[in-house]
Order: sequence, then structure tokens, then C-alpha cells
Amino acid sequence: MSSDTPRLGAGLVADTLAAEGITHVFGLPGTTVMELIDALGEHGTVRYLSTRHEQVAGFMADGFSRAGGLGVCLASRGPGAANLAIAVQNAHDESVPLLALIGQVPRSITHRRSFEDMDVVSAFRPMCKWAVEITEPDRIPELLQRAVRTAVGGRPGPVVVSLPLDVLQAPAHASIGPRVRTYPPAPDPAGIAEAARLLAGARRPAVIVGGGGAGDPEAVLALAETAGAPVVSTWLRKNALPGGHPAFLGSLGYGAHDVTDQLVRDADVVVALGCRFSEFTTKRWTLLPPAAKLVHADVDPEELGRVHPPAVGLVSDAAAAARALTRALTPLIAADRARAAARTARRVALRKAFEEAAALPVTPASEGTVSSSALVRAVQGLADRDGVVLVQDVHTFGPWVQRYVHVERPRSYYGSAGGAMAWGFPAAMGMALARPGERMVTLSGDGSFWMVAQDFETCVREGIDVVTVVVNNHAYGNTRDRQRFAHDGRYHGVFLGNPDFAEYARILGGHGIRVTSDAELGPAIEEALAQEGPCIVDVVQDRMEGLPSGLTPPRAR
Repeated sequence: MSSDTPRLGAGLVADTLAAEGITHVFGLPGTTVMELIDALGEHGTVRYLSTRHEQVAGFMADGFSRAGGLGVCLASRGPGAANLAIAVQNAHDESVPLLALIGQVPRSITHRRSFEDMDVVSAFRPMCKWAVEITEPDRIPELLQRAVRTAVGGRPGPVVVSLPLDVLQAPAHASIGPRVRTYPPAPDPAGIAEAARLLAGARRPAVIVGGGGAGDPEAVLALAETAGAPVVSTWLRKNALPGGHPAFLGSLGYGAHDVTDQLVRDADVVVALGCRFSEFTTKRWTLLPPAAKLVHADVDPEELGRVHPPAVGLVSDAAAAARALTRALTPLIAADRARAAARTARRVALRKAFEEAAALPVTPASEGTVSSSALVRAVQGLADRDGVVLVQDVHTFGPWVQRYVHVERPRSYYGSAGGAMAWGFPAAMGMALARPGERMVTLSGDGSFWMVAQDFETCVREGIDVVTVVVNNHAYGNTRDRQRFAHDGRYHGVFLGNPDFAEYARILGGHGIRVTSDAELGPAIEEALAQEGPCIVDVVQDRMEGLPSGLTPPRAR
């Protein structure tokens, strides 16, 4: 059905985004997207923000999606698209919905090695759910709305849409369709009944909740309580459940306590809700005992049996599976109260061991530096503070957070499990725009932060309230620790010559605080939170400060 008033393709893209509820687009200006940027600027509903690098735009869209909306990023052809690739790949690995719009050369000059020409669809297809080039202006609403539905439906992930310049410049007559969302699948009743029988007969059950099951902690906890089972989360999904709940025994993955790993190794029945059994979570796929019966629920049928063949596989929304399993399990548990009591007693003992292991050790600081134990105490204070959201980048301090920081509030902690350095600061920028009533605090390593530090200027220019705590040990700490343990302390290419990050913040018009002792840390955090606008807290550590005692880095394989 055609409208009476033609408009250009770029305007139709902007109208379609608005119709799908998009409120922000993060990008970088470029030749093939200037019409679209102009259309967004004139639209009034969708806000366009320019960053200093396409990688930052992509990570901002990723953070915006995790915080509750659908993040959209924009890049021009060729090099701009390539710069965006790391964010698209990371979102694909972590099942984060994201829409990437990429300008393309006009169709009249493709396949001629024209300036910055690249096959966008072929380049991005392996790292996203769907990649498509829109070649007709009147198909913009159809394909763009399908792209949005694909990104957020099923197992979420990124979708890449290539927009040739001549399509954006041409008249378009198509009407925008209704906004449509699909409901997730429910579990098969026969599968639930079989899973309930297995779980009712278990002596050492365990529940593992991943990102796909983290959206409904009440459903997961109800299942754990009914089954008398301990529940653990996958790597960097610390706030899947309240940390103080007696059923919760921490996060799996690098830095996990032995008791957390061991309860899975000892399990005779494992219920996995929305998890993919990643390499770090499973200690390189060695964690699940071969004799254990696995009940695996996931919206993506391809995940069932990819790593561990389940005794019962449920193609289902994880929370729906948890609720159905609780209902089916309840009468079976009531029929064997002695077994139920034994399981609950076992869980109580495991929780006590976990609490003992999670007690923070005291580490001394050298002169002019901040100790990791003092930093943990400060981060725990942030985690306990209403209105604060922690965003954890990839850095050497991460295992300290994994072991000793406890998160109670839902949606108050986010970590990147995809391995992309420099994710944290831009992701927090996107989250701050998605949830303006909360204060985002990023924990970044100095190596990660300096990769994207230029966009602190974007924070200042756009008034984005993000506090960035730079854990500054003047090193690529993860690699340094591998060289320490695996290369007999031969250090090559890992030590950095950093600036004063606090002074850098002030140069760009923000607030900056430099911390060089444990005593200064608490007041510095309070000062940062009291400021309006972006702030960097430069926490100076010894250049050899690294992992908690007794923990060694996983060897390269």
C-alpha cells in the first residue's frame, strides 16, 4: 500500500526506526550516510549521536540494548564498516540484540573497486543473525522491520543492514507496517514431566542459569527452592540472582571458588537454563560430569546438544521452563520428604563453605598505590548503593570482582563475556542513555580504557553521566600475568606509559580524580558520584598488581 506523499529513502529509514520504538542511533558521519544523518536530525523522535570511532558507536548500541532498549549503530562504507565489526562480533557471541546500519556505495558503481567499496553482507554474515542489503527504496520498511524482529526474537543477536547511497537518495512510496513482536516458546509438557522425574530422583542436583535465564530470578529461585538445589550462574552473570540468597553459590568461570565448581562436578542431575556451556564457564568443557543427567532449556534449538547431549532438551524460554518444571516437581518432592530434606541440608552446607571462601583477604599496597582489597571494598559499596549500575570491562581486576563482590539488585551489574577489550566504557555510555535515572560506574583496565579514551569527549559534549574507574597498573595485566607464569617472567610488550587520566579528563572538560592510596579511594568515589557529568577516577596500582592469591591465568590453548 502506497502513501500519497513520496519521501526519500533516508527519511523512510528514519520513520521506520521511530515506528519500531528506536530512540537513539550512535554513529560516525561518512559519505554514504549523510542523507540518513540529515533525516534523523530533522526527524525529532530519534536522537543521533556522533562518536569518535565506530567501535565506540557499536559498543554504545550494545550497552543500550543490555539496559533495556534496542541499540542501533551507524557506520559508512568500507573502513567505517570494518571498524564496527568488533562490536557486532562481540554482540553475536553474547546474544545481545543490536541493529547495525551501514552505508554502501551506489549500486551503479559496485564491483568496480570503487572508493571504499566492500561486500558488506558477505563480510558480516558469519558474525550476525542476518545480513541484508536493501536494493529497492520501497522495501525499506519491510526489510528494516524484519531486521528489528530478527535482532530481538529467539536467541537475540545483531543484524546488519546495508543501505546503498542511491537507495537513501531515491523517492520511496511504501508504507510502514505495524510493530510486531513474537512470544517466546513454551516447553513441551512431556519433556517437563520427564525432567521433573529426573530432578525428583536426584541426590545432588544443581541448577545453572545463563544469560537466557537471567531475566526472571524469581522463577529460577522458585525452582531451586522446590528442588533443594544450589544454583550458580555462568561466567560474568553475577546478578542473575541476588548474591545473598541461600540457594545461590556464585558464578562459574575464571576466578570461581572451588566450592562453586565442585557442586557441579558432583551433581547427578544438572538443570541448565539459557546457557551455552562456554569455554570459561565450563573450565574448557570439563566441568559437567559425564554420568550426570542434563536437563537443558534454551530458545535456540541449535544449542541443545551442541556441547553436552541432554537427557531432556527443552526448546523454550528459560524462565517459562523453570516455572513449568517447578509446577511439575512440587507434588513429586512432597512424596519423598526425606530426600528433599537431605538435599536442602546439603545446600546449606555448601552455602556456608561458599561464604567462607568469599571472605575478602587483606592485601597490602606499596607506597603510592591502591591495594586490590581496598578496591574490592569500594566496589562492594557501589554494588550495594541504590541507583548505581556496575559495568565491568575486561581487565586484570575482574577475578577480584568475580570472587569477592556480591550483587543483590537485579540489572545492576553487567560484564562482557565476549572477550572484546574496551567494551565497558562505551557500553556504560549507552546504558546511561537508556536508563537516565541511574548512575553508571565502569570498572576499566588502563589498557582497555585507553583504546576508547577519545570518546570521553563524547561524554562531555553529550552530557552523558558516566563514572569511569580506571584500574591503572600501567600494564596489559592479563598478558603480563601469563608471561609471569608461563614464560618465566620474561615481559615483552606489556608495560605501558600512561598519562595522568584525571588530568586527561579535566583537559576534555570533565571531572578527574587521581587516587594513590587506600585512604583516598572512598572519598574519591563519593566525590565522583556527587559530580554532574562524566568523571574519571584514576586508581593507581603497582605495575605488578594482579590476580588474587592462588589464582593463575588459564594457559593459552
